[in-house]
Amino acid sequence: MDNVRKGQIALLFLKHQLCEKGIRLTPNLQRQIGNVAKAIGISLEEATEFVESIVREVVEETFAKTNKRG
Repeated sequence: MDNVRKGQIALLFLKHQLCEKGIRLTPNLQRQIGNVAKAIGISLEEATEFVESIVREVVEETFAKTNKRG
């Protein structure tokens, strides 16, 4: 399996986990993002941009599914 496919699977897995378990949008979230960014060796800016984009995608997909049912 190449790295591109691994990345695709990782994103699908992450989005599924967010849908199943949710994410707490609290003031502590930025600190948590910073801690993870430091642990995995990326910048806070990159980590924040990534989390924001994934959360937005999950929200948009959730409302798209809701609108199709209603």
